[in-house]
Order: sequence, then C-alpha cells, then structure tokens
Amino acid sequence: MPSQWSLLLSDLLKSIEEHTMSYADKVRLRCVCASWRSQLPKLHDHPIGTRLPWLLVPFNDNLDSKGASKFYDPLEKKLYELDHLPEAEEKALFKGSTQGGWVVVAETGDKIYVVNPLTRARFQLPPRSKFPDVRKYRANKHDNEYLIREPHDFNEYYEMDATHLRNYFLPKVVLSPSTCDSTDFIAVAIYGEIGRLAYCRRGDKKWHVLTEEFTYSDVRFHEQVLYAVEFNGRLVAFDFNTNASCPKPKEIEIVAPFPNPLTGQVYLVWCSGGIIMVRRETDLDDEAYEHDVRISVTLGFNIFKLDSTSDDGKGKWCEVESLGDHVLFLGLNSSTAFSCRDFPGCFKGNQIYCTDDNVSADAKGSGRLFDQGVYSLDEKVFERFPAYVGDTRQVWPAPIWIMPK
Repeated sequence: MPSQWSLLLSDLLKSIEEHTMSYADKVRLRCVCASWRSQLPKLHDHPIGTRLPWLLVPFNDNLDSKGASKFYDPLEKKLYELDHLPEAEEKALFKGSTQGGWVVVAETGDKIYVVNPLTRARFQLPPRSKFPDVRKYRANKHDNEYLIREPHDFNEYYEMDATHLRNYFLPKVVLSPSTCDSTDFIAVAIYGEIGRLAYCRRGDKKWHVLTEEFTYSDVRFHEQVLYAVEFNGRLVAFDFNTNASCPKPKEIEIVAPFPNPLTGQVYLVWCSGGIIMVRRETDLDDEAYEHDVRISVTLGFNIFKLDSTSDDGKGKWCEVESLGDHVLFLGLNSSTAFSCRDFPGCFKGNQIYCTDDNVSADAKGSGRLFDQGVYSLDEKVFERFPAYVGDTRQVWPAPIWIMPK
C-alpha cells in the first residue's frame, strides 16, 4: 500500500518545491519517497559546484573523546563529525584554505602541509626553514631551533623557538586556483614579523622572495594574478601567467598608499567582477587582557571598492556603505564573496561571516571565546556563532573556513 506521502497531489508538491529556497531542503524533499522524487524535476548541481563555506573545527581531547574533528555549517547551524584528521591535532595550526577544499597546515616541527580533509590527499610545501629570512634550522636545539635574519638589518640574526615561529612567523598562505589539479600551482605566504611575501611552485624545495616590500595584510589570487594589500591600503599585483622558468613576476602598483595606515586587519575580496578591501575594526577584550591573554573583539567593518577610472591611471579606494546582495567569508581562508541570488533562501545579503585570525597562542585553555560570527552591515550588529562556540572553548587552533569538496 502506498505511503500517505505519495498520495500528495502533484500540483501541491510542485508548489511546495517552488517555495523551498534552500538547496539542502530541496534535496531532502526528494528523499521523502520515490513518488516525490519521480514527480519533481532533476536537481541540478548546486551553483559554483559546491556548498557555501563551512568551519573546520579541530579535534580536541576535552571536546570529543572519540578524536573527531568537525564541520560546522553556519547557515543550518549544524555540526557534522569528521573522522579523525591527524593534521587537525594540537600540534598543528591552520594557515590557509582554498575553494578546492584544501587546507594549509603548519606543524610544531618544520613541516608545512596541504591536505584535503575529506579525501585525505596530502602533499608538502617547502618547510619553514626554507623561508628567505631563516638562516639556520637546528631541530635538536630545543627552544632555539631557528636562526632568523633581522628584518631591518640583514647582517644581524636572532634565535627563535619552533612554536613561536609556527604561531607568528607565518600568518597566512594562499594557493592559486589550480591547486593540485596542475603540475605548476603556486603558493604565496605572508611571512616574517613585518609581513613580507614569498612564493613557491609545486615541487620547489624552498620559498622565494616575491618582494622586499613589507607590512602586507592579505593576498588573493584571481585566476593567475596575485593581488596583495598592505595595511596602508597600497594595492599591488603580480602576474604569474608566465613559464616556471621565467624570473619572478614584476610588481605593479594599482593603488598608492593612504597617508596613514589602517588599524585592524585588512582583507582583499574579489566581488562582482571587482576588488574590494575590507577593514576589520577590533579592540582588545578587556577581561582577557587582564589575564595577559590577547584576544580581539570585532567592533565593525569598513568596505572600500576599487575605482580604476582615474585620469592618472592609478586606482583609488572609495568607501561604500553596503555589499548589496553579497555576503563575505573572511579569515585565514582565501577571502570569498557570494551573491544571495545564487543561493536563494540560504542567507541575507550585506553580511560578513568571519573567523578569528588574530588570536594569541596564550588564549589556549583560557576559556575565552573566539572572535568569530556574522556581522550585519544593515543593523551594525555582530552575532557570535551559536552554542557550539560555548561548548568548545578549549578548541585549538581557531576554526577556519573551508569549502568541502
């Protein structure tokens, strides 16, 4: 005897489907029974070929005795368990992610990996000892493993321990769009205490200096062109559309620096065919500061759009009040923008989802919440992610946005 669900009138079923906005709910609708699945049109692949970003929440002993990392879907507010991922243990920190589902991981030792949490595919990048400012790496000299060149005096050197180098010497790594699908993908790192840029191609044994300029805050690939922004708003581009045997790409200045540097973290995002710069206004958590724990609290965001129509051939940043129907995902990931028109019913536009990318290692075990959540530019309100944050205060490192694939 057919189920009561299968007796639903076809016109009513199709009307329900038309008013179901969420892609996930459309999938669930077709899973109710075979009759519904046969009556509804075939569901095409989700726009952009994947879902919206999820948070990769690392494994923690106090959180889960089974040793599982987790994915957190901020739109449906659900946690999905992930089989134990060694790269997400305490000994490692997330240093970047890309739309292809890859995560950059730096271990306490010298190694830097790129791993896909779902397929477990993994490959190595050149180690931290092969950055331009590292003179020596001595694995057996605990607490002083690295000999680092002074950033302002190339004739002077100082010692640094592996943990400090892992936490602060390598803020972020971004990968070109061809990651792992090409024999010549590119990785670009912001490194050192003053934010220089280095790059490597697949198979390289060391990192190469991209530019001697410094104070870079964020980098972002668009196709094979790398855009990089400094804290003073200066924007440059490096065209990697050259043969691997050619010299390093030439630096081209697109926007001149502001008279004064911006405070707070600065991000680059490719949005609706153009570049926007986002300034994250933060302040120190007073309670955490009293306990010598440096944790930032997000106060708001400023949005700047690139105007490249000036007569002198130089671009300029123009501050705007709204992202329109777009939503941004910012953090240690390659900053990403989506239009709510491509994901009807999933989210409201003019919002910024952000993770904590400026948390001190001293915060570990302090019970302090990560500075992550969603900020509404319409309402000027920052809402932390729901209860899972309070349940996982001992998680370390901070979660990172990833687009599972």
